[in-house]
Amino acid sequence: MLHYYKLFWLNALNIKGRSRRKEYWYPILMNFLLSIVIGLSTYLLPIPSILEEIVGWIIYILLTIAMFTATVRRFHDVGMTMLLPIIMFIGTLMDDLSELVNLNITTNLHSFVYIILIIAAVIYLVIAIVALVICCTNGQQEVNKYGRNPKNS
Repeated sequence: MLHYYKLFWLNALNIKGRSRRKEYWYPILMNFLLSIVIGLSTYLLPIPSILEEIVGWIIYILLTIAMFTATVRRFHDVGMTMLLPIIMFIGTLMDDLSELVNLNITTNLHSFVYIILIIAAVIYLVIAIVALVICCTNGQQEVNKYGRNPKNS
């Protein structure tokens, strides 16, 4: 498992090539376990909140970029383009920006904006479920336009 986590960070900026399911799912498991450990340590240790926020955002940005590239390589292994990962990445960025920016919306536009946001959230959820299914499927056994099968390498 540590081997695949090392590969995850070595290929953090690589969107070319293909990734096996193990190269995708083991880093997700490791990131989940590390987030639990980091969360417990920040709860137990007296860390200044500003330092916690800065380090948290840096880790979040690094993980988001690395997971985006891993998802792209996983889609390449299945033989698909990087369109869905780009849409998901933009959706993640939009969600993060909406949390950072607090817009004052007039009452006339208030319900309209919420309806648009709900529709966008449903579309994003459908895309995320489709991407999850794609990331769980077997890669193409033969060579595709993104390279050789990493399982045979």
